[in-house]
Amino acid sequence: SKNPILLKRLSIIQSEADTKNRVPEKVKLVWKETQYTIRKDISPELKIEKVIDVGVRQVLQKRLDEFNGDAKKAFANLEENPIWLNKEKGISIKRVTITGVNNAEAIHSKKDHHGNLILDKNGNKQPSDFVSTGNNHHVAIYSDTKDNLQEEVVSFYEAVARVNAGLPIINKNKDGLKFLFTMKQNEYFIFPTTTFNPLDIDLLNPDNEALISPHLFRVQKLSSKNYVFNHHQETEAVSGDTLKNKKELSEVSYYFIQTPTNLKNIIKVRINHLGKIVKVGE
Repeated sequence: SKNPILLKRLSIIQSEADTKNRVPEKVKLVWKETQYTIRKDISPELKIEKVIDVGVRQVLQKRLDEFNGDAKKAFANLEENPIWLNKEKGISIKRVTITGVNNAEAIHSKKDHHGNLILDKNGNKQPSDFVSTGNNHHVAIYSDTKDNLQEEVVSFYEAVARVNAGLPIINKNKDGLKFLFTMKQNEYFIFPTTTFNPLDIDLLNPDNEALISPHLFRVQKLSSKNYVFNHHQETEAVSGDTLKNKKELSEVSYYFIQTPTNLKNIIKVRINHLGKIVKVGE
């Protein structure tokens, strides 16, 4: 005879099995993403939220709170006033690991000290020496047959690839175009105005420094048809707010250029550690 209690128990077990085998109405998907990191010295420019280690991040935030959020005071003179991770053991924090860029490419594979490839457990090459594909190495400026200026933006990744391929980083022989100069971050340029023509004076003569100074600018940011120059005496970089709200400072404390055409007649110069012009031209 059939046992109703046993049948009920079997029914419950079958119901539980069916539930386990069914996909629920809501499914949470989880996958891994590659996170690049870099080591960085602690300085007032450090962004605490980017610090990987939660414990270290909390210590840094506590230090910042002690100085009422003033990073210039909190993260300065670390030799005299260390940031202790464990004071009893004498462990202080001087460098931290922070999140890096997300768009990076490997330019080499891991090798041992003999130059042999180090493969992973599946026999595949392991990437190493990453470079950000989002950062630009330089912008090359050319002139066409109609004297119009054109640009070529070269990323860090492309620059490294050119070196690895035995090619020059700067392409000075572009078909139909005349190479003029390149622009890199922190390089210096002299801008002409209606009242100042740098071709009329000797740029290497120290006696002309006072004439040149108002027109000497440093490259701050570069991207395609987006070039920002700071006046060489500006202590802080031009921010987005400056560009939007202080347009009266345009061509005085900064240049914001969005077309290669407006780079016509600027002159590239090299500055030494004393701020003296030591070379004119590319």
